[in-house]
Amino acid sequence: MNGTVLTMDDRWTSYDCGMVIVAGTTIREVGPFDQVRLDQLGIPKEHIIDADGGIIIPGFVNTHTHIGMSLFRGIADDTANRLKRVIFPLERKFTTPEVVYTASLHSLTEMILGGTTCFADMYYFATQTARAVQESGIRGVIGQSVATYGGPDAPDFPTSIELVHRLDNLLKGNDRVMAAIAPHAPYSLTKQELLQCAEIHSDRDIRILSHLAEMPFEESYTDEHYHMRPIPFYRQCNLLGSRTTMAHCIFADGNDQRLLVETGTGIAHNPSANSKSGKGIAPAYDLITKGARLGLGTDGPMSGNTMDMVHILDITAKFQKVLKKDPTIMTPRDVLRAATRGGAEALHLEKSIGTLERGKLADIVIVSTDSPAMFPLYDPYAAIVYAASPADIAMTMVDGKQLMYRRKLHTLDPQAIRIQAADMVSHIRHDMHEFLQ
Repeated sequence: MNGTVLTMDDRWTSYDCGMVIVAGTTIREVGPFDQVRLDQLGIPKEHIIDADGGIIIPGFVNTHTHIGMSLFRGIADDTANRLKRVIFPLERKFTTPEVVYTASLHSLTEMILGGTTCFADMYYFATQTARAVQESGIRGVIGQSVATYGGPDAPDFPTSIELVHRLDNLLKGNDRVMAAIAPHAPYSLTKQELLQCAEIHSDRDIRILSHLAEMPFEESYTDEHYHMRPIPFYRQCNLLGSRTTMAHCIFADGNDQRLLVETGTGIAHNPSANSKSGKGIAPAYDLITKGARLGLGTDGPMSGNTMDMVHILDITAKFQKVLKKDPTIMTPRDVLRAATRGGAEALHLEKSIGTLERGKLADIVIVSTDSPAMFPLYDPYAAIVYAASPADIAMTMVDGKQLMYRRKLHTLDPQAIRIQAADMVSHIRHDMHEFLQ
């Protein structure tokens, strides 16, 4: 209560001094602050959270991450051909179940402190990421990465598929943590393997997460091997559709964009990681105006470095303005929608999260307005997108449960996690120089 409520609903309903009433895991009421109504409901004082003039919004949805990589953050930044020269061999040497579990916990502390309530992840040893997510209380779509030559957790594609089955069996019936199959990219699997991924997606009724139209060489690769562009190729492989989410889509021309919209495919826009790698900026504004299910993502902590969604907001708006050479497009409302409701749509979860409406799950964030950058407050949308920092997040709630309040985490111990990670980081630091030649 006692905060500006931005519901992000169809009508852009907001309340200058509003309240959100939660019952169990769901939102019971949203409206103007009414002390009489609170008294009638008999809500105990200790259950009332005072937003203290802050801004109450739906939680951020981070649509693309690799949170098990956080212990590698900062290694060989700005290196040419970094994916193949550094990241792949680094992962092969150092990625273990223990590293993924600890790195996932470490990433989750940062995400919760930054107001993320739901995220999608694709990485190796995915059951360890799922374990960390369960402990944290956050909502997640967890994908087991698969590729022709496997990865640190599998020597080949068939073994990767066995890990997908294991993950799905672990999470069956879990409404908060959901399984996905994550084919790495068009260039890292054969067409037959990609078709098999689509069959598993259909047979087991699990989601698909993948990278698509991200790499400069990707178009020439699919043209040479399949005589078509990456996005139509994925359509031919049955990998686009109503329960799939594609990360990046930087190189999506007009026909590609139409295909993504027509198939209802979710899109994860990652402006920080894409610009840092020099690959380009996806046509996010064009996709939104055409009706795409587009959300925002940080990418992994080796790609975008930070895991908070707040800093993604500002650059999302500014990069699209530069791309289109138009300061009037990609407004703060557009951006905040993409980070909340748009993210839910990109993950095909909009029926349950993404807005503050009666019956939706209680995934709620409070943005404090106490910092100098957040005063004066004329436009709450603009303040969050252009002025806020992760430190302004005052509360993160998932399923009606506080995961963080007034910068104190309730489900995770960041200091204990950091101590747990210290020996792993020391080992990585000792041997990482072989990847920096």
